[in-house]
Amino acid sequence: MNDLIRAELFKARAIRTTWVLAAVAPVFCALWATTQSLLPAPSDAIRLANVYNMAQQAYIFTLILGILGMSGEYRHQTITWAFLVTPRRGAVVTAKLVAYGLIGLAVAAVSALVTLTAGWLLLTARGHPAMNGDVVLILTGAMLGTAIYAPLGVALGALIRNRLLAVSLAGLLFLYGDAFLAWLVPDVFTWLPTGAARALGGMRLDNGSLLPAWGGALLFTAYVAAFILIARLLTIRRDVT
Repeated sequence: MNDLIRAELFKARAIRTTWVLAAVAPVFCALWATTQSLLPAPSDAIRLANVYNMAQQAYIFTLILGILGMSGEYRHQTITWAFLVTPRRGAVVTAKLVAYGLIGLAVAAVSALVTLTAGWLLLTARGHPAMNGDVVLILTGAMLGTAIYAPLGVALGALIRNRLLAVSLAGLLFLYGDAFLAWLVPDVFTWLPTGAARALGGMRLDNGSLLPAWGGALLFTAYVAAFILIARLLTIRRDVT
C-alpha cells in the first residue's frame, strides 16, 4: 500500500496542473479574505470568523485535483495498466484516496497560512480585532474541510469518468447548486455538503443557522464517505474500458 501511495504522489507531482491549482488556491483564499474583511458584520467576532474561514475557499481546487487525478486515468487509459500491475482494484482506489487526501492537506495548510497572514493584515489595518481564541479552531476546521474535498473529487472522478463532465457537474453542484437551493429553501443549506463544510470551517451566519463545528464535521464526513463507498464499489465491479 505504501508503494501504491508513493506512486500516486509521484504521478500527481509530474502533472503540471497539480502545481498550477496548488499555487492558485492560496491566492484565491486571500482574495476572498479581503472581500470578507470589507463586508459589514454584526460583530467583530463574526467578521473575524468569516475572514479566516476563507481559507476553505481552496476547496474547489482540491476537489478539482481529486477529480482530475482519477478521471485522467480513464482519459489516458493508464487505469488499465494500474489494474494490471495491481489487480486488487480496491487497493488502487484506496491509494489514490490517501494520496490526494495528503495533497489536499498540503494545499489546505498553505492556503490557511496565506489566509491567516492576509486576514491579520487586513483586519489590523481596518482597526478590527485580528485574533482571538477561536482562530486556531477555525483554521484547523477550514484545513480539514479543504483536505476532505480532495478524496471527494477522487470519488466523483471514479463515478463520472469524463473529466470535463465531472468538473462541470462538481462546479455546478458545489458552487452554484447549493447556493441556489439555499436561496430557494433557506433552511436546507445547513444540511447540504457545502453548509456542513462551512460549519466545520467555523463560518457564522447572521441567523446562526449553521451546525456547530463538530456537527458539520460529522455530516460532511458522512457525505464524502457515501460518495467514496459508491465509487469504490462501482470501480471494482464495472469494466474499465
